Amino acid sequence: MRKRLFCLIISVITALSLNGCGKTDKLDEYYEAVNTFNEEVGTIAGNMNNLDGEDASQSGALLQELDSLEEQFRVLSEVEVPDAFASNETLADEAYSYMQEAVSGFHEYYENNEADYATFEVAKANYDRAFLRIEYISTILQGEIPEGDNIEVIEEESTDFDPVTADE
Repeated sequence: MRKRLFCLIISVITALSLNGCGKTDKLDEYYEAVNTFNEEVGTIAGNMNNLDGEDASQSGALLQELDSLEEQFRVLSEVEVPDAFASNETLADEAYSYMQEAVSGFHEYYENNEADYATFEVAKANYDRAFLRIEYISTILQGEIPEGDNIEVIEEESTDFDPVTADE
């Protein structure tokens, strides 16, 4: 999970640096917001990686980091998305929703002595789903089409242009 998160952060930052030239203010603001998200998530991931998952006394610190992570997903879901990346708005909203469920499940698991491991597994699955949406956003920002099960690509006809005629 750590390696996957690190690769995701690097790929989004790379996409941002490659696509930043000559864009509109709205697009630049979007890239900046996504870059800030990635930096914050990278910091949180580093903090989480420094915790000992086997040490029950650190569960409070883990939950605080997860709460911070959820907040970053909320912020990303509220960013205005340029038309060029319209699908990212839905992906960010879904990512936030999954992260909310994940964090809630992790809280239940770590704070409730009666919670079973299935609660943890559901939380982890939602956590993974949230980050999968972030991977899709990264892929789209790189100008590629996400691939995988349950991905439906809908191509739109572009009719907002003047066709070139033989007379021109």
